[in-house]
Amino acid sequence: MTDDKSSKPESKTGNFSRRDVLSITAAGALAAATAPISRIASAQAKKPINISFWTFENPQQRPWVHKRVNMFMEKNPNVKVDFQYFAFGDLGKKVSVGFATGTAPDGFVSQDWFMPTWQAKGLLAPLDVQRLGYSSLKTFTDDFAPAFVAGAVQKGKAYGYPLWFYGYVNYLNTKQFKEVGLDAAKDWPKTWDQLGEVAKRLTIKEGNKFTRQGFKFAMHTAAWTMFQFNAILHQCGGAWFDKAGKCTINNAAGLKAMTIRASIAKQYGAEDPADSIATGPLPQMDWLKERASMFFCHPIPPAAIESQNPKMLSEGYFRPVQYPGVQAGKGYTTTYGFNLVVNARAAKEKQEALQDMYKFMMSDLGDAWKDTAPFPPARKSGWADKPEVKKFPYVDEIIIARDRGVALPQTVVYNELGDAVHKGIQQIMLNNADIQKTLNEIAAEVDRATAAFKPT
Repeated sequence: MTDDKSSKPESKTGNFSRRDVLSITAAGALAAATAPISRIASAQAKKPINISFWTFENPQQRPWVHKRVNMFMEKNPNVKVDFQYFAFGDLGKKVSVGFATGTAPDGFVSQDWFMPTWQAKGLLAPLDVQRLGYSSLKTFTDDFAPAFVAGAVQKGKAYGYPLWFYGYVNYLNTKQFKEVGLDAAKDWPKTWDQLGEVAKRLTIKEGNKFTRQGFKFAMHTAAWTMFQFNAILHQCGGAWFDKAGKCTINNAAGLKAMTIRASIAKQYGAEDPADSIATGPLPQMDWLKERASMFFCHPIPPAAIESQNPKMLSEGYFRPVQYPGVQAGKGYTTTYGFNLVVNARAAKEKQEALQDMYKFMMSDLGDAWKDTAPFPPARKSGWADKPEVKKFPYVDEIIIARDRGVALPQTVVYNELGDAVHKGIQQIMLNNADIQKTLNEIAAEVDRATAAFKPT
């Protein structure tokens, strides 16, 4: 889940206490003298290795990653991992600062939209796919969706080991649909116009105050702004950049997309952008507390629902459906994911230890699903056919969203783009700024960032 949680970095390394040199008794020395040379060489090779590893915070994913890291250290007591995590929206910026100051970790989880930035600056080491358990680069790439591989493979080399990969879906409160005479299974909105009309029908107000918003867009972070808006832009025929690298959000397609984005509040009166109880850890809080009937979100774990609304979970009056489309039946979402990567500046033995750790982490996707469902692993193999996956409610909707979705923009100025779009949407929705003028300002700001970017 992409939920933010501001917390101090955690540094935990499990139980590690081993001297570099063992005291050898006379009998032990005799045994060593008669041991096979290969066994002695292997024992001598197990010298201590200290590596640092960073990831993002999330109530399920981060603990699972940490668990696998600790298990790896138990199996490899010569390896000590300094494990740290940061709020989801801060991780990329923390890594950027780390590279600039020489304090970047040896390995980390990279959001896939940051891969172009690291690669343009030569900051990632290529991975040995055979060390990861694949016979060739082709068998590696064949195990992942093409859109995801595009960000992880460059010039015939793999620079990222895909971890999770998923899209957004539209979560409905089926009880509230029923209250207004709608059948969520049949009447879920297939187009943006239908989304507005259904949201309007679901909305409840007391005077000018909403007691229930028909639909809710996230407004709390740039990351969520990009996740939710990206697919709308593509559906309208837009693109973030032209072939020359100029930002094109301010063209006719961008204007259409932003008008759709604003329409739930401005045209249909079904949303108050300033009225929200969303938090960093739970951006979907308005939906969980039944203050909003629909919300675009990544797969929501049952534990997150239960923590805020046990009745909703126990009675099962919710379901995910696909994004609306400009045309009915042609809706699709943003799909995105995460790569395990290695710092090119890390020593060779650290790079090798990290890849061994990554292979171990991903060696049991059944364990990953058990702990982190319904977040689907990026790999095609080794998990989707398991009974525990197939019986998960609406898992097909989650997989469809992942496989049909469009990727986030692959750009070296993603941070600047996200910040500019987020600020622009705030101006449009909260200050009633002119859409076209705001889009022009966004494009100009992004173009300045592109011009200022230096690969090295």
